[in-house]
Amino acid sequence: MREQSLVRAISGFFFVTSLLFSGGLARASQGMATLIQMPRVFAMGGAGVGLADDEYALFLNPAGLAGQDVRKLRILGLGAEATMDTYQTLSTSLSGLKDFSAATLNTLMGKDIYLRSSIVPMLQLPKFAVSYFGDLQGGIEQLNQANPNFNLTNMVTHGVQAGTGWSYKKGRRAKDEWRFGIAGKMLWRRGGYYENVPFIDITNGGQSYLASLVGEYGTGFGADAGVQYVNQMNRKEEIRIGASVTDIGGVAFSSPKALRIKMNPSVGIAYRNQSDFMKMKFAFDLRNLDQDVSFVNKTHFGADFSFPLLNLYAGLNQLNTTFGAAFDLWILRVSALSYAEERGVEYRQRPSRRYLLQIDFSIPI
Repeated sequence: MREQSLVRAISGFFFVTSLLFSGGLARASQGMATLIQMPRVFAMGGAGVGLADDEYALFLNPAGLAGQDVRKLRILGLGAEATMDTYQTLSTSLSGLKDFSAATLNTLMGKDIYLRSSIVPMLQLPKFAVSYFGDLQGGIEQLNQANPNFNLTNMVTHGVQAGTGWSYKKGRRAKDEWRFGIAGKMLWRRGGYYENVPFIDITNGGQSYLASLVGEYGTGFGADAGVQYVNQMNRKEEIRIGASVTDIGGVAFSSPKALRIKMNPSVGIAYRNQSDFMKMKFAFDLRNLDQDVSFVNKTHFGADFSFPLLNLYAGLNQLNTTFGAAFDLWILRVSALSYAEERGVEYRQRPSRRYLLQIDFSIPI
């Protein structure tokens, strides 16, 4: 009977999911980049839609907010990441992002230069979260010396996002629970990702050409929705299945040069096990379901092993290995990790290995 109940619940979940996605999905290619940096999600191979049990549920699957009862103010959520080529040529990379020249770009030839930093303060209350965030990305890539063009990243995004979740279950002791969530956002953005930028234009035009390329800040509004099914198998084990659509219908900005955010429908499943000395979490997601990319580039798998004061992470992001650790010292949390992101539409087409350090300072309220 227990197994039949679980099968019926899962069938119902996928029925609700089909309704959630029934608005028609556009086919288009885009990178796997997220709106903000999320250390645990990145270290777990990009998986988190089904799991959605921490503060980043606000950005991945707002249905996860329905299961949160904490009261916490994160005063600082400061993250910085870069590729190894960027660390090794830091001064040249920074000067190249500020002042383009033929000599600078020749020095960076064949290197994967990418920098990203963000700040994400957040207020968490039971079943509710609101956050301001700022995100800065910059990068240069020129892999073919015979081709005088290169790829450029120059984008700044900041905004406010708020979300809430609610749940339904039959009776206080019911082991099956349905959760639903919605979130809204107001964003400001300038710039984006640029392919095949003419070498001569950027070197001759310098900062004036770069300013004309990225344009002014534009304003955009977006909404997310999610659903999550939680099955408490026993006192120590739990299964979660989730689905979400972030940026429903896409987010267009008032500035035509600001990169549009495409809709991202995703599904995921997670398993949680709690023993006397350790908590284990495993998650598998299929994300960017409507994108014209290979199936491998939609897959995300990860694990979280939680001990007192320490979390260890591992995963596969589009079959690229990810790993990391987080040290939680009550009000201070430090996360360090490495992950690889595929920028092309096929497996191993244009992978980029990145390293992220984030410091969170939070106080209970």
